[in-house]
This record gives sequence, C-alpha cells and structure tokens, in this order.
Amino acid sequence: MISTLAFLFPYAGLGKITLYPLNSEFGQAWSCLPSYGDAKNGKPRRPPYAGLASALSAVSGQPVVLMPHTYEPVDDEFAQPAVAVTTKPFDAWTLSTAVREWERCVRKGEDANTLAPLLAAADVEQPDLASFVRGIEDGTPHAPGWFYRVAAWNFAQRLARTPLPVPDGPRVRRIRWRMDTQGSLISWDDVTKRTTLKPKRTGYALHKLDFRVVTQPGEPLFALHVLPTFSRLATHWASTRTVFIEHGTNKDTLLRMPIGHTKNSDGQWVPYARNYAAEVLEACGMDFTAWPTNDELAALQGQMRALVPAPVLHVLGKGVGTRFNKILADHINATIRRPKITQVGFESTGIELTRPTKGAVTRAELDHALAATGSDTVRIIALFNDGTTRKRMTETLAAYTNTPDKPIDCGDHEDHRLSERLIVRFHRLQALDRAEKVDWDGELTFLDQLEDDTLNAAWVETIWNPKPTKREREAGQHRHDHKRDLRRALYERGIVSQFLARQSAPEPDDEAEAEASAEVPKDYKAINALRDLLFRVGCVDDRLREVTDLADEPILVGIHLRQQRISNRRPGAADRTQMVEVLTALHTSNDPGRPWHMDSYDHSSHDWRPQAAAEAAFGRHAIGREGHARHEEGALLARQHIESALKLLPSDRPLILFVDTEACRTIWSGLQNVRFGTGALPGDDLRTPTRSVAVVAINTSYGEVPTPVENTASPRKNLKRPPKPQDRLYERTTTTGHTSWYIAQASRTYDGFGNAGSIGGVHTRFTLPVDEWALQRKDWHSFTATQITVPHAGGRDSRQLASVAAQLCHQSLAWDARTRHPVPLHVAGAMDRAHPEYRGPSIEPASTPEADETQDSV
Repeated sequence: MISTLAFLFPYAGLGKITLYPLNSEFGQAWSCLPSYGDAKNGKPRRPPYAGLASALSAVSGQPVVLMPHTYEPVDDEFAQPAVAVTTKPFDAWTLSTAVREWERCVRKGEDANTLAPLLAAADVEQPDLASFVRGIEDGTPHAPGWFYRVAAWNFAQRLARTPLPVPDGPRVRRIRWRMDTQGSLISWDDVTKRTTLKPKRTGYALHKLDFRVVTQPGEPLFALHVLPTFSRLATHWASTRTVFIEHGTNKDTLLRMPIGHTKNSDGQWVPYARNYAAEVLEACGMDFTAWPTNDELAALQGQMRALVPAPVLHVLGKGVGTRFNKILADHINATIRRPKITQVGFESTGIELTRPTKGAVTRAELDHALAATGSDTVRIIALFNDGTTRKRMTETLAAYTNTPDKPIDCGDHEDHRLSERLIVRFHRLQALDRAEKVDWDGELTFLDQLEDDTLNAAWVETIWNPKPTKREREAGQHRHDHKRDLRRALYERGIVSQFLARQSAPEPDDEAEAEASAEVPKDYKAINALRDLLFRVGCVDDRLREVTDLADEPILVGIHLRQQRISNRRPGAADRTQMVEVLTALHTSNDPGRPWHMDSYDHSSHDWRPQAAAEAAFGRHAIGREGHARHEEGALLARQHIESALKLLPSDRPLILFVDTEACRTIWSGLQNVRFGTGALPGDDLRTPTRSVAVVAINTSYGEVPTPVENTASPRKNLKRPPKPQDRLYERTTTTGHTSWYIAQASRTYDGFGNAGSIGGVHTRFTLPVDEWALQRKDWHSFTATQITVPHAGGRDSRQLASVAAQLCHQSLAWDARTRHPVPLHVAGAMDRAHPEYRGPSIEPASTPEADETQDSV
C-alpha cells in the first residue's frame, strides 16, 4: 500500500467558526466603492473582498475570509449575500474603526462610512462548520466557496499545539509551529541557515505547512492535504511580494501580508503594506512594525521575514525530502486522535507497469518509426557556429549509421544520407553568436532551396542562459537570447526545432584522459536533444504497442488546456487572457508493418495534420484563442471548438480521450467530483450505440493529488529511508463504490546521483550532519504521483482504461523514465511549452475570435 499525506477528516472534527452573515445590502454598498490603486502606485482596480480581509487580519491577528455565501460560481459575486469568517469574534470598536478607515483610504479620504455599519449590524454566529456541507449521503460533498479556505483552520491550530518531534541521533529535536493569518504553519523559531565563502553569501529558509481541503470522487468525507514546503527567505527587499510579521498583540500568530514597493523622498525603493494595513493599524491605535533595512533583513533581525519572490539563485535548495514527510505523517496520526482521522492510502492492483524499451529509437527501428511522420524522407538541418558543437552532433548522429563508433564524415551545405528515410545537412550560422537581436528571416533564406517533399527539422546550437560577461555588463551590453525568435522564424518555414546548448571545448588533459579510459563518456545532452527532435517530427516506434493491449485500434486523444495572460504593450492587454488549446491524436494499429502515428489539430486550417506540420502551424500563430476561457461564455466557446475538432476524427474508430482534470473541469462539469460522470464530458456528441468514446481524467496537481509518503508493503533496507513506490498501478475504492487509480514514483534525481540525490530520504534539513551541510544547497525531492479517474468508460473496463493510461505514462515515447501524463497529453503539453509565446510576450491574433468561431461552426 502507498500511504499519503492526505487525511479524511470526520465532520465532527471540523469544529466551530465565527461567522458574520452579510446580506445583499453589503454587496450593493461594496459595488459603489471606487476603483483604487492600492494607495501607492498600483493600477486602479475594483476592490476585492480580500483587500478588506487582509486589513482585518492585520488588526486582529486572526485569519479572516470575506467571500460570497454561494454553493455555485456566480457571475457577480457582489450581488450575492456574503460572509466574514474568522476564528473568534472581533472587538466591536476595532471592527468598526478598521472597516471605516479602510473604506476611507479606498475613497481617497472621503469618509462615507457605508460598510462598517453593515458589518457591525451583523449578528455574530458560531455554527458548526459541518452544517454547511451538502451531498454527503451520495458521496458528493460540497460547500460554499469560503468553506474550503477555513475548514483546515481548526486542524492547523490543533497540530500547532504539539511540537513536531524530529529524531536527531539519540536525541529528539522538537519543532514548534506558529500559525499565520492564511492558516499555514511556520517553523518561525527553527530557521535553516547556510553560508558560502566564494562568493560570500548567507541564506535562510523556513519549513511551511500548507493545508488544502479537497474532495475525492465518490468520497463522502473531505480530504485534507498537507503540503510541506521549504520556503526560502529574501535577504533584500527587491521584488519581494510576501512578508511574515510577528503580530504585536497576538504572539502565537504570524501576519502574512502582501507588500508592494514605492520610492521614498530620497528616490530609494522601499516596501509598503498593501491593502492599507498600516493605515488601518494606526487608526486602531496600533503601531505598525518598523521595516527592517536590507542589512537587517540579510541578518534576520527584526520582526519581519520576506519570502524570495520567484525561482532565484539561492544558497539553499528546495524541498523537504521524503524522511520529513514520513515523520510528519506519523506525527499527525499520533496527534489528531479524537475524532479519529483516516490516512488516505492506495492498495496495489497487482498490475505491473513495464518499460521494455529505453533510450532513443534504435537504428534497426529508425526507418519504421520515421514512417509514422507521413513523409518518405526526413532531413535534419544542423545549424551551428562552434566546431565543438558540430563534432558533438556528428558523434551523436553516428548511432544511425553502419559505423556508430565513428563520427559521420560529411561536409557542410550538402545532404548526407544516414538511412533510407533520414538525411542530415550541416550549415554554419554565424548569427548564432551575435549579442544583438537578429533578423532571422534574412539569415534563413538559404532554407528556401530546401522546399521539397522532404520533412525538415532543425537541430540548433544555442548559448544556454546567455548572461552577459563582466566586461559586457560594464560596457552596458546585454546578450540577446535568440531561442524564441529563431524558433518562430523556423516555424514560419514549417520547420520544428530542438536546441543543443554549446559546451566549451575539452582541455588537452581531458582529451588525453578520455582516450586513455576504456569507455568514452556519453554526451547525454546531445543524445537527448536528438531524441527530442525525432519526437517532434512524429517519430514513433513500436514501444507503445508492445506495452498496451488495444485490439479494437482506438484513437488516443490528448486534450491539453491552459489559460495564459496576454502580454504586450497595448493598453488593457494585461487584463485579457487567452486559452491555449492543444489537441493530439495517437492512431493505434495492430498491423506490425504499420507504426502508430501522431496527429495534432491545426486551429488555422481546422484540420488534423501530422505532428510536425501541426506543431509548426501552432507555433507561427498566437499561442491562445482570445475569448475562450475557463468559465461562463468563454468555457462554452472552448467546449464547442474542441467538440468540433473531435468530430473531424475518423468516425469509424473508437476514441479514448485523456484530459487534464484540473485544467478541464470548468469546461466540462462531468469532470468535477460533485458531478463526476453525470455532467457534460468531452465527446458527448460523438457517442453512438456502435461507437465507444471513453474519457480518462489525469490529475497531477500538487495540491489535489495526495503526496506519497512510503510504500508500506516493501521491507525497509534503511530504517530511516521510506521505501519508494513500486512500478505498479494502485487503487482506492470509496464506501460509495467509486474507484480511482494512482501511480507514484521517485524522481530520477532521487534514484540516482548517489548520496546527494536521496539525501532527503535519510535526513531532514533540521538534522543534517555538519560534515554534509553543503548538501543543503541541493533540491530534496519527495515522491510524486499521478491520479487517474474514469468518468466515462465508453463500454470498456475502467481498470483496463486506468492501466492503459498508467502504462502510457510509464513507457514514455522519448524518455528513459516515466512522464506525468500519458503520451497523447504529454505530446500536447510539449507543443505548448515549445511555442515562442509560452509564458512570454504575445502577438495579436491575425483574425478575430468571432470570425474563427464562425468557421468552426460551418
């Protein structure tokens, strides 16, 4: 069995809350508030409820939630009754004063005082939290939106009363937790510190426990997921967004406050408390804590600690490790006894997951696999400027010749045949080394001569993470990263691409040592880059057919959705979003002479095209579809567009649709646990008495999928290290008969790299021996998992569908290890990530969404 960091919590243990019911008059008064810019230099926006809740947390030292009291999403939350929820009643004078001052700040000094009287008039209630839950009997528990924010408060408070015992040799170190105003637990008094000498830097980090209340399909009880994180602290104020503050009156609670930055009278950037927290505290007669200087923050002095704003270079790594997770799970089971909680676990189905094929496509299989591209010949265009990179490419490509131990011998600017279907052409491109932006359309004109029936793919040298040198920084020069621009220019010519990072030429001593050694080290970066390039052109060998049993030859469809903000300099662009929609179709076959092949949907031509052509078409247009969204009318447009694409697939073939649960549940209500299998699902319009359309939902969300703790069925080789999950399919069936499946794994880092990879399985960050303290710089990996559910089996066996999904994760198409999603979904996600606009600057779509929708409906 796989035990997890999720716990089913009986309703009797949810406890009571303090609730201020607010009628529709409060929402009407709120709607009359003016737009505001957060007191300093922010863009004017409609005040959210969270702004007042944050200010109330500042004065009370209590977690506060202010949200509409509704069980369903609403178009206008301010038109609905609302509730203010906290842990204990506010002081009446403090409440009125705080709300009045906050409104005065929003109104830029106007003392209208419309909100405070309505809050003061509310009858304070202290109901059982469980009284707001509906649907328990049929296994579809649901509650108002605010419930999920506050349901873990009682649990966190109980857990904080007992320090966490962490074994440290013959002693036990006890970690005391403090609860913050968001309901998380912080190891405030137990800070991890590491100092380096070259360069001289010191870094700090805290352990943080977040809690998320979620539902499981068919489960009558709510599940509480415990999410441990290793939160690294900032040593300067630049770009910080969140700060923890020791509260002046409530010493057991930490104030978690959003902060902004503004210039003072000396022109220096300084932090300020957002949501007018400082002004509200002053009005209530409380002093706001003085902001530490950068030097004080770097020395961890004062009452404030700021989180690093984003992934940055830090002397401490990320992650808490598997041993900490095991200690924490045991502590929760020992601490929360009345009422009894149930640790969520998954039992083995006995289905073994196999991976008979590893590594790249072999030479023997190459031509057969390239037939899946739909082209007779594939040309790899190797673009380089550094001689060492060219040599690495020739050595890697040699694996597909009759002399794999000898680099291929060929000149530039001419085709060199490697196999019946694969040729390569080298071209030196000096523009790759330019520091400034390049006109790639002009530089790539030599590709025009290659416009034949051959499928072209580019293998491109790049300077990885091109940071300016010290000399360039002093001269004010900044090297331009060409990857986005060059990838788009290649897409414009219908060419998919893969980049290979340049490496410095080996030193003479290194070359002599390599020649003297019995085995030449493999260039894994070049091997993986070539493998990914073949993956992008649609190269599919028989490895997937060998691990699945699909006698009726279904089409395996991946539906990948992601919402991305439009990012350009046009006014109002930052307030608009677009839906990224990538659909892939893996056509299976039982004919050994015919490989499986991958198609993707081309939104511009409204047709399914071979993988490489579809990716190129996707990459040369805007990444998303404006007007499509996760909710309301945007969700309807996305659903209709996807359904119209699915209708273009061959109607005589059964379908198995793989969807991302978290991304798609608001588009199709049948993926939501409260309507699981009964609401709308993708492919509803395609099902007929003679055609099977199954839907398999894949969930990889860190906050929703229970974190694996250990494999309790495996004997321990090391008494400290939790046994890792096995390559099996696991399952859990609820009391209402619903089954979900689960695959768990250790990362490749955890399995490899010696002691450094799995150090988090033997030690915690609190108890790492001094002589190994340098390993604090490493990321400490935990086990991860994918959860599989089947909302519609399409006449198939649900366990068999789950097994197919798990096997298509375990036997990846172009990698040595398991992927988080089955192959069709993984390919769709890879297409999204390769787009030049992925999480970057946007271009305007060439046509309006309305025009595209008209075409879709024809």
